[in-house]
Amino acid sequence: MTTFEDTDLFSEAFHDFRSVGSSRRRPALVTPVVMVAAVLLVVAGFVWARSGPLPADPAVDASTLLTQFAAEQTSRDRLSSDDLSGLRVDASTTRYLTETSTGRHYAAVGTSGTLCVVTVRSGELSAISCAAPTSTAHVAVDDTLLVVASTGPVPAAANGWREAGPDVFVND
Repeated sequence: MTTFEDTDLFSEAFHDFRSVGSSRRRPALVTPVVMVAAVLLVVAGFVWARSGPLPADPAVDASTLLTQFAAEQTSRDRLSSDDLSGLRVDASTTRYLTETSTGRHYAAVGTSGTLCVVTVRSGELSAISCAAPTSTAHVAVDDTLLVVASTGPVPAAANGWREAGPDVFVND
């Protein structure tokens, strides 16, 4: 049988903690400098947060963004009630844009004032893509169609885009 009478287990296990009680003194200037830097960072954060939102393009009337909206609506521009069912667009604003492999495309103004493109596919439900009504608005439909506001940026021809009409670009 083994006994532990002559062994001090506590001192064997915890014998290297002699330096724990001693502290190193820091220079007197470090603490105030760190505190001032922290306060400056917090103040800068508050000033930045309170400065308000980043400037954005101001909203405009969507019916002024495309030249197609200036012309009267013709029979070619009108969509059937079946094509418009479930879509939140003003039926009196639809204008025919072009036809691509993804369907016939119409510009419209959404009921919330957005600039929209309605895509009508034969035998399928109509699809809609919308964008906020700003002077640089652009609405993309898949990779085949891009509608840009009259004052917006034009896509590069080098990327395969070609103009299919005023403010309408296709990528075949």
